[in-house]
Amino acid sequence: MESGRIQNLSTDYNYSTVPTKILNDNRLSATAKGILAFLLSLPKNHNINKKDLPKYFKEGYFALNNAFEELVKHRIIHKIEVRDKKGHYKGYEYIVHEFPKKRYGDQKKVIPNRSIRKSVENNSEVKLVNQIFNEDCLVTMSKMPDEFIDMVLTSPPYGSIRHYNGNNKFEFEKIAVELTRIIKTGGIIVWVVGDEVKHGSETGTPFKQALFFKERCGLRIHDSLIWNKNTCTYPAKPNGLRYSQCFEYMFVFSKGAPAVVNLICDKPNRWAGTTNFGQKTDRDENDQLVPVKKFKPIPEYSPRTNIWRYVTGNGYSTEDKIAHQHPAIFPEQLASDHILTWTNEGDIVYDCFAGSGTVLKMSKQHDRKYIGSEIVKDYFDLIVKRLSICPYSKSTL
Repeated sequence: MESGRIQNLSTDYNYSTVPTKILNDNRLSATAKGILAFLLSLPKNHNINKKDLPKYFKEGYFALNNAFEELVKHRIIHKIEVRDKKGHYKGYEYIVHEFPKKRYGDQKKVIPNRSIRKSVENNSEVKLVNQIFNEDCLVTMSKMPDEFIDMVLTSPPYGSIRHYNGNNKFEFEKIAVELTRIIKTGGIIVWVVGDEVKHGSETGTPFKQALFFKERCGLRIHDSLIWNKNTCTYPAKPNGLRYSQCFEYMFVFSKGAPAVVNLICDKPNRWAGTTNFGQKTDRDENDQLVPVKKFKPIPEYSPRTNIWRYVTGNGYSTEDKIAHQHPAIFPEQLASDHILTWTNEGDIVYDCFAGSGTVLKMSKQHDRKYIGSEIVKDYFDLIVKRLSICPYSKSTL
């Protein structure tokens, strides 16, 4: 939730009032009315920060942010840009009123709720789908309507491990909230992330981010997978302090129950085709052993485990030589496996940190629609080249 000072300009009584008209307004959620009642109960000109609201409510981060924006949309709260004397943007501040107010000419610009911005039009899919944008992902997502994306598959910068031409820092909380907004109910976010060691300790950043998606954004941690690599960049030494780091986390978040799950069955079964050996028994309600039916024949393959193994490196992650101009590329098979597991043909896949464009390439190859954001111009040009030589397998998209 973005920061911003909230001013209460309501009448200075020794009690708070919420107008009946607002209480009976069906366009406002109960959470929005609760936020308004709380803000009006504060002493006049007592200021709090928007990012502190979760301290006072049991609702999740995403629900509170949406409810607050309802009040902005209906002009009960005014959202105002704050700039310094040179006109540089410094953030927002908010003014609370008991009744909806019109903005007067001498007031600063009010930023409308995202859902009514002019950039979000009904033909968003025509303008956004199968495109790569050389810009901050927050700019790209601001063009998307709510519940627009079927799956997000991405890997953010891992702290200071890589520099990406000076673009290794990002506004995680804002991005997480926006990703939650744009995915459909039943949609998936696959967040592939590693950790780094600072001051003698791992930072724990992947877990903090996962809990933010769950506790603040209201998503489910549907699955936690491990990407196990065949090698590592810095192998452990016999006199070292830690074992060789050869895995990354792949958190799978869902908005409600996943709409699509196509488990990959590629784990061979040693006893394929057999049932149980001898007579199978089980215990009844009296805890006595009784004979039961035999198992169904064991299939040749079963769903894989939650540890996915890939060979990485030049010539293995991809056959595109130009892709290795990027310092940290996905194995194409990893991207492919997630796309096939969590989406169907024709679904929209978004990568907010597109990097070398592997997610976009594999989406295109599997007949999914794609959208990508990449802020670094050199990597953006690399993606354009890779996509230009990658055809769809069908001509229907």
